[in-house]
Amino acid sequence: MNLIKKIKNFISENSLINENDRILVGLSGGPDSIFLLYILHNYFNNQLIIAHINHKLRGIDSDLDEKFIRTISQKLKIPLYVIREDVKKLSTKNKKSIEEVGRDVRFSFFNKILKVENFNKIALGHNLDDNVETILINFIKGSGMKGLIGIPEKRDNIIHPIINIKKEEILKYLEENKIEYRIDKTNFETDYLRNKVRNYLLPIIEKEFNKNFKEKILSLSNILKVEDKFLDDLVENIKNDILKFEDDFVKIDLKKLQNLHLSLKRRLIRKVIDHFNKDLREYPLDHIDKVISLENKKTGKEIELPLNLIAVKDKNNLIIERRDFEIPDFYIEIPDIGSYQEIGMKIELSLVEKISKVKDPFISFFDYDKIELPLKIRKPMFGEKFKPLGLKKEKKIQDFFVDSGIPKSVRWNLPILLDKKDDILWIVGVRISDDYKVTNLTNRVICIKITLEDFRWIKIFKRFL
Repeated sequence: MNLIKKIKNFISENSLINENDRILVGLSGGPDSIFLLYILHNYFNNQLIIAHINHKLRGIDSDLDEKFIRTISQKLKIPLYVIREDVKKLSTKNKKSIEEVGRDVRFSFFNKILKVENFNKIALGHNLDDNVETILINFIKGSGMKGLIGIPEKRDNIIHPIINIKKEEILKYLEENKIEYRIDKTNFETDYLRNKVRNYLLPIIEKEFNKNFKEKILSLSNILKVEDKFLDDLVENIKNDILKFEDDFVKIDLKKLQNLHLSLKRRLIRKVIDHFNKDLREYPLDHIDKVISLENKKTGKEIELPLNLIAVKDKNNLIIERRDFEIPDFYIEIPDIGSYQEIGMKIELSLVEKISKVKDPFISFFDYDKIELPLKIRKPMFGEKFKPLGLKKEKKIQDFFVDSGIPKSVRWNLPILLDKKDDILWIVGVRISDDYKVTNLTNRVICIKITLEDFRWIKIFKRFL
């Protein structure tokens, strides 16, 4: 089949490019990205823009790459964006690999261009050989099914229009059409795992074991792709029944989770992690399984996860949340009846004739004559006691938190209301003290209403109310 027809059929079958798409082409200057650019420019009518990152990794060669790409941009009359970024320096500073930092820089740059130019797709020049290498690398690293599928034809707004084209086909086309490109000499070194796989492992396998090894790998990839799609569709159909998504946490219904096959459990946990925009490559299988193991642990058991997440066993739920709920220490005094705005909340105190029925957890009534002013609001302290409404004896506040299912990550940030004697009147939004409740003997009733105004308070209370 004609090469161009092969590419067009592939793009059409996978719905990679629509006629109205405005496409950013990531251009390194190497044969693959140059081939992709010429294909899109010569055989498609979409509006194009070029983006190039000078990573400053190869000295003068990096600068020559940039100069070459500027020439290509002028020749084809395609707008060009270029940035220069010292990736090695950033790698040391951020304690990340050069590859990881390079990827972060690239996509941050690409997405900024999309926003500025109102473009909607990113086209990258990965080819069939790149895909085989990626699958082998993922296998060596112990990847699961998704890793063994390799590079997808499209992911969100990122497309790989030539992922079905062999390297030798690309080089032949460029040679026949006398199209120049740059060679990255570091591709022939063996400092990186990909280069070892490309230049050492694959040639040995093809020579000594199976000359059609690449085709076999891609056949496996296609089989797994179908299986993966089936399981992903299953998870999509059940996730909203089992998972409750919020900005800073996700609740997982334990009873429903426990009835699922382990494969679906793992995929649901990955969905949760992806919800926080975390890199799933930082979450190997053992982390996923540790989260699942919490279903058989005691309430309150928790495990720390990479990238600032934490998983906690609740009574009826597993909770995965960010570990950034901490609110700075606060202390305010409320001298008397009136309205006050402090620490991101509005506090209103008023005398009323009697209790009214309200469902708002931030409105409570107390026996005014039992209270010694001024009132105070601060964080709870470990070891404090109070008598929760409905109980006849005091309870340690930490025990009350556990029994009430208050998540460990937020319980010590909750505001508590005390009087002059440091008696706890109210764990705000949760429970008042039995000692200060309104009874038949109460002469004066005080109503205290709190309105949350700071988003941090809202996030904390949303966690369990």
